[in-house]
Amino acid sequence: MNLVFTEPAALLLLPLVLLPWFQQSRFRLPTPSRHIWRTNRSDWRVRLARLHPPLCMLLMVLVVLLLAAPVVRNRQTVQVREGVDLMLVLDVSASMRARDMQPNRMAVARQAAADFVRRREHDRVGVILFAGTSWLLSPPTTDGEQLAQLIEGVTAESRGTGTALGDAISAALSRLQNSKAQSRALILLTDGRENSGRIDALTAAQAAAALGVRIYTIGFGTEQGAVVHFQTGGSLPPGHPVTGQRVSLDEGTLQKLAALTGGRFFRATDADSLQQVYRRIDRLATSPLEIRTRTTDRPVADVLRPWLAVLLGMELLLFRLWLRRWA
Repeated sequence: MNLVFTEPAALLLLPLVLLPWFQQSRFRLPTPSRHIWRTNRSDWRVRLARLHPPLCMLLMVLVVLLLAAPVVRNRQTVQVREGVDLMLVLDVSASMRARDMQPNRMAVARQAAADFVRRREHDRVGVILFAGTSWLLSPPTTDGEQLAQLIEGVTAESRGTGTALGDAISAALSRLQNSKAQSRALILLTDGRENSGRIDALTAAQAAAALGVRIYTIGFGTEQGAVVHFQTGGSLPPGHPVTGQRVSLDEGTLQKLAALTGGRFFRATDADSLQQVYRRIDRLATSPLEIRTRTTDRPVADVLRPWLAVLLGMELLLFRLWLRRWA
């Protein structure tokens, strides 16, 4: 906190104001006052009259200070981190109903995702859900609590319609490509392997890299995988899981997706490890920390003006009128 004059050139007037008062010949009192002084040196009016010259000097000094426009300047250094635009891409295929973790994979995944969203207070977060196709649950929003509640209501698809990784990534990129955020990222959670969709996952990852969007991939599920029972209702295209088939994770593809975009691959085998993964991503998916200085000025003129009015009133009423009339 410092006192700063925003019009410092006005201070050059101070010597012109002060110099006459330091010259003894200029300190002579007006004739009536000198008469008072010689008449009765102990009279209180005489002592009061002696205050007239310094009062005039103080008045002129205050006028000069007001012309110099003094302010109290306060500078605060703050650390600012701009928000990140994120898209969560969550696998909701039938394999997420597997009970190799309690109560099932879907419940564990959605709770971890909801907790993650609630922690991202200053970020815009959106959600894409996918199985054999992908669809938007929410565009990027800063309302973390509402988004978390939407995520907590997500359920796994009842039919084993496949895993379209490429389509899901492309759908998420369409929500990030026009973002003006300094940092953009995509978090993909899946427990299976790509077996459907129109766009290849690696092709979609190359598009993400071109846009500067990092992909953090999470391979979810136990090491041994899980047997999933589907209500097929008929034949499925080649590559789709069938009733009673064990679904395993394609770690190689997920590692490639992350490597292509400058992201990272994580493995989560239970609720605790998934929470730890999200916390690690929480630290990675951030924008650079900036140091900013904020300056605020509080004018001093509001404090000086009342004093100027009081002194001016004393000079006019007390010295110019009353004492001269008495003399």
